Amino acid sequence: MSPPPPALHCLMPPPPPPQKLLESEEKDQDKDKSLDGDEAASSNTAASASLMPTIWDKTIPYDGETFHLEYMDLDEFLLENSIPSSPTQLNGLMSVDELEEEKESQSCPPSPTPSGVMYSVLDDEDSDDSDCGQDNLNPVSTEAVEVPVNFEPDPTDLVLSSVPGGELFNPRKHKFSEEELKPQPMIKKAKKVYVPNELKDEKYWTRRKKNNVAAKRSRDARRLKENQITVRAAFLEKENAALRLEVAELRKVVSRCKSVISKYEAKHGAL
Repeated sequence: MSPPPPALHCLMPPPPPPQKLLESEEKDQDKDKSLDGDEAASSNTAASASLMPTIWDKTIPYDGETFHLEYMDLDEFLLENSIPSSPTQLNGLMSVDELEEEKESQSCPPSPTPSGVMYSVLDDEDSDDSDCGQDNLNPVSTEAVEVPVNFEPDPTDLVLSSVPGGELFNPRKHKFSEEELKPQPMIKKAKKVYVPNELKDEKYWTRRKKNNVAAKRSRDARRLKENQITVRAAFLEKENAALRLEVAELRKVVSRCKSVISKYEAKHGAL
């Protein structure tokens, strides 16, 4: 390279000595180092200011051939990087204002929409219908139903229908079994056997007394059962007459309701 012309050489300032050049280079290097230190410190403070742990410390080498996708469980990934998975643990990282807003949103339930109200009303109606259906399916106990009947039996008949030493017979609540209500066959009396007086010893008389006692017990039991059935039948006749009157009244009410419904359907359509 040719030296500059003399005119330019006069105008240019003289170059600094080599020692000053070395000092200026050292100052520039110190400035660069201080800038690098400041950047590192700022990056460290930024990393430390974040409450969440760093999740990108683990780098995966990629050479174009060995890279492949793998399935990883989210809970395992969060545990490896010490990240809280439950919302209760994350509440510690939320601000006070956010926590208060969340509490208010939880305490104030959303207002029901009209469609929700309609669905609730329909559900209530369905439940009522199901309850009514269950009530209709469940049979009513006949013992719980009492029919007002003007029936006052004779006290003598009640005494004759009661077991001696037992409770008084109640024709309103007493029930007979099917075996008791079956018709009894006619029993023919056995032919009398004539026994001469010479053969009537003590054995004969004891057997005859036992037979007489058994026959009397059988007659008393049969007569008691007949009296009970008679008094019970008298009460049932009165109750049957009262129920027939009640059924006749109910039929009138049902026919009147049917006529009203038919008129309504003729005017407004089927229900």
